Amino acid sequence: MLRKHYILVFIFITQHIVSQHHKNSSLINDVISIKSEVLNETRKIQIYLPPNYHKSQTKFPVLYVVDAQRYFLNGIAFQQNLTWQNTIPEFIIVGIHTNNQKRRRLFDKNSTKFIQFLEKELIPKIKSDYNTLDETIYFGWEMAAGLGFEILANKPHLFKGYLLSSPTFLTADREKALNKTLAEKKLTTQRIYSVLGHKENWAIQSMKRIDSIFKKHSSAGTKWKFNLSKTDNHHTTPLTTINEGLKIFFNDYKPIRFYTINEFEKFGGIKSLKKHYENRGKRYQISTEIHEDTKHFLLLESMRENNFSLFEKFIKEFNGYHLIKEYYSNPRWYRRYVLFYLKNKKLKDAEEVLNIGMNKYPNSSILFFTKGNFYKALGKPNLQKFWYQKAIEIAETKHEDELVFYQNELKKIQ
Repeated sequence: MLRKHYILVFIFITQHIVSQHHKNSSLINDVISIKSEVLNETRKIQIYLPPNYHKSQTKFPVLYVVDAQRYFLNGIAFQQNLTWQNTIPEFIIVGIHTNNQKRRRLFDKNSTKFIQFLEKELIPKIKSDYNTLDETIYFGWEMAAGLGFEILANKPHLFKGYLLSSPTFLTADREKALNKTLAEKKLTTQRIYSVLGHKENWAIQSMKRIDSIFKKHSSAGTKWKFNLSKTDNHHTTPLTTINEGLKIFFNDYKPIRFYTINEFEKFGGIKSLKKHYENRGKRYQISTEIHEDTKHFLLLESMRENNFSLFEKFIKEFNGYHLIKEYYSNPRWYRRYVLFYLKNKKLKDAEEVLNIGMNKYPNSSILFFTKGNFYKALGKPNLQKFWYQKAIEIAETKHEDELVFYQNELKKIQ
């Protein structure tokens, strides 16, 4: 059932993208022509530029999709799905269309020519004409995936990531070249993810040998993962390969969330957190500051665990008042911070956060009621009552669910 849901969601996203493509084709892609001397033909290359491409000087990673006539939209769909939750960055997609009759020879006997086309003509063209980072990913299915292992072995500098789906033509020469490259430690920071369906018995033994080669020559820099999938087949592996592979390649991009303070401390605390975001910023040429989502979750966890001393350290480290003012778009969060300060008898801080919230949300019954709680903590029942009544007036006007609760609390001080 989950598998069917996953595929239906993908189909919906893809149909939406196709619709948007017809409405605004210049946003979705460019089509460029490359007169290839290596291949002795003119190649049409499809380019997807992400929505923010023309809005800034930001540089973008690049995903090269072989057999783009089948898989170009897959790359767009998964990018839009994963960037929505800030899991991965936006990236350019370069689609290389292939002819069904020619591709067998091109990816096998003439593979050297195709690799030269990538190295000498296509990749330099993309780097020259577009704002790109040195973060390149290769996606290939079937024979194109087998070719990916040859590229990795013989031209390891071409791509930093390889997403290889249902590889075929894993020849002895390719295995030998890969073993030699890994043994000589020519790979540095590559990430390779390969998916094979468990019923694709024509490739299982070859892939197990490939897997053993990587495990034999494992290194800290190179990340290899082989997924012998029980749910995928020869034609569905690209969905898993692209979706999971992008998350693996960009695994340091998503803002970190710690679910316990102990988890944060095991990570290495603030020092390690700053180093992580410094490296992240350098890799993607973005801010090196700790992400605001991470700051939020650390403050939230320190409140949940009632660790006020650590909470205060986070507030100081993160310029807490500014973060609270700019980050939150719901007055309930201000109430939460105020109540935590009141709980720990920090009246001045509680008042400061409350004022920030009320300036931002001047008609919030929740914050008016919270101000009543503030005066309750000060032992001033008349002012407590006054602000409770103000909260009730707003709640009545807006027909808010909290109205009955406010009224009951007011009765307690009548």
